[in-house]
Formats: sequence, C-alpha cells, structure tokens
Amino acid sequence: MKRIAIIGAGASGLLLAKLLADRTDMQTCLFEQSSKVGFKVRASGGGRANLFNQNVTPECYNHPDFIRSLLNKVGPEKLWRTFEAMGLLLAADEEGRVYPVTQFSQTVVDVLWSPDAPNLHTELEYEVRKISRQGSQWHINDYPVPFDAVVLATGSSASLPQARQERHNAFLTDFNLKTCPLEPSLVGFKLARYPRRLSGCRVKVEAALYHNNELIHKEKGEVTFKDDGISGIVILNLSAYYNRLADKRNCEIELNLLPDCEVDIEQYKRDFGSLKGILHPKLNAWYEQHPFDVKKMKWTILEPYGLEFAQVCHGGIDLSEVDEHFALKRFPGLCAAGEMIDVDGLCGGYNLFFAFASAIVIAQSL
Repeated sequence: MKRIAIIGAGASGLLLAKLLADRTDMQTCLFEQSSKVGFKVRASGGGRANLFNQNVTPECYNHPDFIRSLLNKVGPEKLWRTFEAMGLLLAADEEGRVYPVTQFSQTVVDVLWSPDAPNLHTELEYEVRKISRQGSQWHINDYPVPFDAVVLATGSSASLPQARQERHNAFLTDFNLKTCPLEPSLVGFKLARYPRRLSGCRVKVEAALYHNNELIHKEKGEVTFKDDGISGIVILNLSAYYNRLADKRNCEIELNLLPDCEVDIEQYKRDFGSLKGILHPKLNAWYEQHPFDVKKMKWTILEPYGLEFAQVCHGGIDLSEVDEHFALKRFPGLCAAGEMIDVDGLCGGYNLFFAFASAIVIAQSL
C-alpha cells in the first residue's frame, strides 16, 4: 500500500486528503501544526467561505501562463462538480463568487475533513521541522512510519502573527529551492501625509493605482479608511497589481469619491454652499479644511501593511522548481500545493481556487 504524507490541513491539504481517503491502495497521513484544521477556509469570505470564482481567467494571477495550463486540467466547472459529488452544495452571487449554500464556512470543513476515514490518519498539533529522504522513501521528523510521497500544503506566512512568520515552513531550507521573496498581497496600504481623522470612514469609490503617473489598474468598490491608510476589497486587488511591479517607487492611489455621480462639483457648491449632501461627513470636514479634487483624491503609497494583515503572499517556491503536476522536479515523490508556490491572484475566490485546483491535479498524479 502506498503511503502519502500531507503537510498542512488548509484548503489544499483538506481537499487532497478527502480525495485520497477513499483510495484503498493508499494510506494517507495528514499533519497539522495547530489544533484545528482549515483555518483560512473558515476565515474566507467573512466566514461564509468564498471557495472560488466562476470567472477565473489566467489574467487574474501573477503567472497567467501557468494558470492557463492549469485551467486545461481543472476549471471552475470541474471544481463545482467535485464539491457537489462530496455533498457540498454551492451557490454563486452576481460577481461569480461561489459559496456553500449554507453561507457558513464550517460547512466546508465538515464536508472535507473525514477524520474517521479508514485510510486517513490525522496528526494535529504536530509541527513538521524536518523532511528527509532515505532511498526512495521520505521521513517526517522522527515519525515511526516512512512515506512514499509527501505533499507540502502548509501555505504561506500571510495572516500569521509576526512571532510565527520566521519559523513558518523552515523545513524548506533543507531543499535549497529557488524561491521568490514573500511579500504581503491582498492587503491595505499605508499612505503618506494621511489624516488620521478619516479613520472609520467607509465609502464606495473608483480606486486607481498609478506608477510614475501611468495607470496600472482601476476598479470600483468600497474603501475603508484606517488610522494610517486604506483597505477594502478594491484596495486589496490593487495591492495584487502593485506586487507585480518590478519597481514599486512612485506609486499613488487615486480615489474618485463620486464614481456614480455626474454632478458638477463647483455648481453644487454654489447652489448648496458645501458638499455635505454628497460626501461622507468625515470627508466633507476634511474637504472644508483642505479642499481637494473629490474625483481625483490622490495619495502616495508608503508601503503595504505587513504580512500579518495580508490574505495571501506574493512569492514562494519559484515555478521553475515545479512541473505541471505540482511535483518538485529535483525531488521525486515531493509535491507542493497552493500558496506554497509563487502564484497569487485577485480577491474574490481566486486564491482558494488555485489551492483546490492544485490539490485535484496532485490527487490525479498520485
């Protein structure tokens, strides 16, 4: 019987374990460092679990060619069928974001995790410090059973407290893999000369990212003003495009505070004396003291917020180390899934799609 080790019980690890659990020719062991499984799955979509997006395209990711190849194997339709075959019924919203019909993320974990499956063993609160190969088999720490294949599915250090970031995935150093530096993605920005008094303000805007005065990307969405910068889904998406820039100097955020309003601002002021009827009170108070173009409110980006505030990481194992089946080319029997790899997408289910799709491809190859 073939023995498989899965390191990490996140999105990739849980789905892979579920897909392998019914294989009578395999014995799978799932290792998880924490006391619970599916941490990021449970947090996704504000606790509703935005599992994937029906509108996945290669351009939604930092490496579109790699995703184009993946979509030839696993697309949104196949992933939908895979979940429903497990009894997880799904529904999509008008933006193409797919959720469980319960709108509750724990449902996803309950369906994917089968701790009583006869061919699946789970080790919780088990920190993997070393993975080594002896002959054709792999060893995890001093675990008494060797494995024929190991799947790395521990994700990245995004969302982890700073104290845990340095030692996360420390076992990778033994493999001397080519990697891309980890940077926060799907995260808010700290802004220069930012007025703290705007903190707590939430408005719908059209937000645009500029680099050296050249438009990089823009889209509409809600922005949340924080103590020292801004966040919100639209800003998280701009951060994904920001990370694709080789040179991140001279980057600005431009906010159109009235994206769906065609009012002539100067005429409105003459008619009503102020903008309090069309601007959020905090923005209006700031405008009255420091007038600005409400359709082109510009801020210079200082830096993104830290990894502990990011939904995902930009960076990871370089794609040159991985084949189309997510196997590490120089280490037979070793695979890497999901956010371990230098692939990141936009906000709205794209990153979980990649995590789940990589698990399906690995399950097929195993």
